Amino acid sequence: MQAYQRISFILIFFIASTACGQQSAPPKSAAIPQPLTAAMAAIQKELNAVGKLNFVVHIYNAEEKGDSPYSEQLSNVVADPATCTIHYHWWRMMHGDVVNDEDVSLKLHDVEIVATLSHDEYLKKVAKEEGPTPDGDRGYYEKFDPPLFIVLVQISDEDGAAFSFTDAKQAGRVGKAMTQAVQLCGGKTGTF
Repeated sequence: MQAYQRISFILIFFIASTACGQQSAPPKSAAIPQPLTAAMAAIQKELNAVGKLNFVVHIYNAEEKGDSPYSEQLSNVVADPATCTIHYHWWRMMHGDVVNDEDVSLKLHDVEIVATLSHDEYLKKVAKEEGPTPDGDRGYYEKFDPPLFIVLVQISDEDGAAFSFTDAKQAGRVGKAMTQAVQLCGGKTGTF
């Protein structure tokens, strides 16, 4: 083999082995749709803006009447469009005792229902579905002061989240953004 042929062979071998040894660039992950990014940003902004809610629940039933003070707060809300997950810290106090103080994650692709309604509407719907109490007395009633509005995000009959608001317009904005985000993440937005 002549010298120039040997050099050509070595050069071709080097080029071929280098090309074979190169790893192709990892595939780019699917781009996050801009409407999902916008919806998740709106959810994060609005939920972080709610702050601490203080309210009283007036309870009326056949045996008792009373007022129960409540406080609740969502904080550190992060709505991640890449994972279709909303992370937040939920704190709640009832009757002066802290009953919730936990970090929560809500996966939007598992959602089955999204609904925006007043808390009174929610309680009436639940009472109607549950039917009469065993003793036939349907005299139980709760009234929220100030009135609350919720965005219900239900995953199953027993699981999900209810985000509370004192501003109906803010609840409506979050409900609309949540519906859009759930649909884009592959979840369902059935009726409550």
